[in-house]
Amino acid sequence: MARPRTEIGTFGNINVREVSPGVWEARARFRMRNGRLKPVKRRGASRTAAERKLKAAMAKLANEAASKTINVETRFAVVIDLWLAEFRRKVERGERAAKSLYDYEDSADQIRRRMGELTCGEADNAGLCDETLKAIRDDAAKSKRSKRGAGYAAAKRAKTVLTGICGLAVRHGAMTSNPAKSAEAIEQSGDREDVRALEPDERLDFLTKLRAWCTTKADGSARGGVRVQAWRDLPDAVEAMLATGGRPGEILAAVGTGVDPQARTVLLDHHLVRIERVGLVRKFRRKGGGEAVEPMYPSWAAPMFARRKLAAGEGPLFPTWNGEWTDPSNFQKRFRQACDGIGYEWVAARMLRHTVGTHIVDVGGTNEDAADQLGNTPEIVERNYRRKRRTSPENAAKLESLLGG
Repeated sequence: MARPRTEIGTFGNINVREVSPGVWEARARFRMRNGRLKPVKRRGASRTAAERKLKAAMAKLANEAASKTINVETRFAVVIDLWLAEFRRKVERGERAAKSLYDYEDSADQIRRRMGELTCGEADNAGLCDETLKAIRDDAAKSKRSKRGAGYAAAKRAKTVLTGICGLAVRHGAMTSNPAKSAEAIEQSGDREDVRALEPDERLDFLTKLRAWCTTKADGSARGGVRVQAWRDLPDAVEAMLATGGRPGEILAAVGTGVDPQARTVLLDHHLVRIERVGLVRKFRRKGGGEAVEPMYPSWAAPMFARRKLAAGEGPLFPTWNGEWTDPSNFQKRFRQACDGIGYEWVAARMLRHTVGTHIVDVGGTNEDAADQLGNTPEIVERNYRRKRRTSPENAAKLESLLGG
């Protein structure tokens, strides 16, 4: 007969052993409200003292399992779980993005490791919150696989999550104020990456070399067949990004019916995102919930869009070999391999969007013009989507009279 499962809110057998002379440790596993078995251990100067401390700890956990009420004695891990459960319900109602839940779960796990076993009263400490966020920042920055700015991004996201968790505790009277809001501001400092873009003399060269390399890659593929179509389609998707300023996930989510050859426009009102445990999802609206844009593309991109529209019908403008949506992650990997192969190792897919914003301003447009094209605000364009001008003939002409000449 199978061994009966430990009931919710109870614990199994207590094991006690002497871990060092005069130090005894009692251990058992407690079944939490979510069904997880939590290992619990306590130490004492004798077998009886260790067992008594363990039973006292189990009594507190039993109170947690029996009620959702939060107070100053509630473990912070319980509040974390309740906050995540509330966020999941918002995702189910369509109020929050599923990708955000996946990212926030990771941040919550990092906070749980550092603060989960504290009570709400103990966690109500701005200095402790500050230490936790800095530790998360430093760990992310030191990771072997981290990208530039990863520490800042991880800490910023963790502060958002920690603020939300503490806010839940405040609303239930378990904290007097939100300590995460009083933590030191997370600053990007010197790890902020400068905006880079393809320069005027590089753009046509880049696209020409990309087409040639991808054609060679497809023709030389040992696998052959329809699967090499991804390499043949890559330059078209890149051209579409340069012609519109759209992000990869937005361009790859476009459909044939969204292209209007007469008006030379393409509708970008969805984006593709891969969600953990769900798969590839085509989400309504652009990345970050941005409203739809319908940019007009230049004449040099018209043949490509007309050809793609005819082939796509009502389906994806840039489909996989079997007619499905192209995964942006796979696109990014192929793009990275192609850039390395043509001598543009420094180029990333986001720089195509930078190139569009930079060019519009460099040829006399304003940040407002670039914002209209990219679907952002002028402030975001200024900060994130255009390279600062390196030279200005107009300013040089003005400086001619600097010394009175």
